[in-house]
Amino acid sequence: MKTYAIGDIHGAYKALIQCFERSKFDYKKDHLIVMGDVCDGYPEVKQCIDELLKIKHCDLVTGNRI
Repeated sequence: MKTYAIGDIHGAYKALIQCFERSKFDYKKDHLIVMGDVCDGYPEVKQCIDELLKIKHCDLVTGNRI
């Protein structure tokens, strides 16, 4: 199991997928730490959330709070 960290996705689905592909991220074995904002910025927020929900070992450290 490898551990990866990514920050401030901001709904950029295409970039998120590129990161997973280039790093050869394994959705079932690897661990992902998501830091910062997942929403806001790009229009593909739902796709990003759906993709993150496919990951077996995923932790979220939330971004800005109001």
